[in-house]
Amino acid sequence: MIRVGVIGYGTIGQIHCRALQSVPGCELAVVADVDAGARARAQEDYGVDVVSDVEEMLQTTDVDLVDICVPTYLHEQVMVKAMEGNKHIFCEKPLARSLEEGRRLVDLSSNYAQKIGIGHVVRFTPAYVGIRQSVEGGEIGQAGVVRTFRGGSQFPVGWQDWFADVDLSGGVILDLAIHDLDFCRWLFGDVKRVYAKTSRERTDAHLEHAMIVLRFKSGVIAHIEGSWTNLEGQFYTTIEIAGKNGLISYDSRETNPITIRTVPEQNVHVGAVAVDPYVLELQDMVQAILEDRPPLVSVADAFGTLQVALAALDSARTGQVIEL
Repeated sequence: MIRVGVIGYGTIGQIHCRALQSVPGCELAVVADVDAGARARAQEDYGVDVVSDVEEMLQTTDVDLVDICVPTYLHEQVMVKAMEGNKHIFCEKPLARSLEEGRRLVDLSSNYAQKIGIGHVVRFTPAYVGIRQSVEGGEIGQAGVVRTFRGGSQFPVGWQDWFADVDLSGGVILDLAIHDLDFCRWLFGDVKRVYAKTSRERTDAHLEHAMIVLRFKSGVIAHIEGSWTNLEGQFYTTIEIAGKNGLISYDSRETNPITIRTVPEQNVHVGAVAVDPYVLELQDMVQAILEDRPPLVSVADAFGTLQVALAALDSARTGQVIEL
């Protein structure tokens, strides 16, 4: 039985703790959080041991897997501590806040004996897995243009309002749009050029909208939108992939989410399996440990996505196209 310690009991930490209840082969053993109120909630919710931080967890409890759910700017330092403790590690996306931190983690993990997985959860979302299978199966022919949207809900609330500080969170690009940047990389490979615009610093309100254009080395062009602009709304995602012989479209608000249109005209509706992707990503991590294999998303792979997201931030700041 894999004993799991979760670091951070905010929004994503609570999601992970809940998901772990449905993952066979593991148990939630301990939760760490610097906030006493959060520790009390975790203890009440799951009856587990609670500690203040990763160092106390490593010194006082016996865990096999450290699950890192702290704010982005703390990912690197907490992961390094977990590596010093020689633990298996699962870390929420993004890998780190900066390229320097990301490169350090790539270097440290290259000869690390234990397993490390990164939580790019869209790779485990059934609808998106189905879309990838359709593209790779050639159902629409050679893909050429991609359009995605992710948002519809209000600006996220975090510990000490860290999402509002771009130096800490990276804003909507690094926290939200990175999901679609990663999915497109998973589908189409390396990115050649990045251009982005964002509403950040154009308003004092807790609102941000970003638009990113990617040119892949394969020739595919992707237009990625991420939005924290609704005061109250329904979170949703969409994706449309146009190919030589057809079109794949998905809207999470629809009952039959995946629609495939091919030439000659034929519509195929594919329903998505209602399985929690957070359960699936943590299940993959636990199975990787038990089966002695790499998790689906490696540190090096997550670093590739981090490079694209940070290039988008640089482009939005400078107004320039960024070559990778």
